[in-house]
Amino acid sequence: MSRTPAGQPGYAGGGQSDLADRPPPPGQGPVILAALAIGVTLMAIQLWLLTVALDLYLAGTGGEVWQLAVASGLIFLGGLAMLWLLHRRPSVHLPGGGEAGPYGQSRS
Repeated sequence: MSRTPAGQPGYAGGGQSDLADRPPPPGQGPVILAALAIGVTLMAIQLWLLTVALDLYLAGTGGEVWQLAVASGLIFLGGLAMLWLLHRRPSVHLPGGGEAGPYGQSRS
């Protein structure tokens, strides 16, 4: 049985710092909150579209259902695109040919 050092959690990956304990980089807090608000709004719109599509389908008018399903799918794809954009890490090119990390730290 292995023992963990004092102060270390006893689970796999416990030696790594927990991301929830670190605050976001300066200026990222409002960006994260705005992305969360947009995401929740898009999910509400998508749920409303699917509810209207189900109502139309059960009423027997199936012609408009496909348009609403396509709109809901486009919202889903837009959400995936936003996740991809939020996970990108821009790199800054330093004078002299060096390259900086995502938050300006120089890479060796």
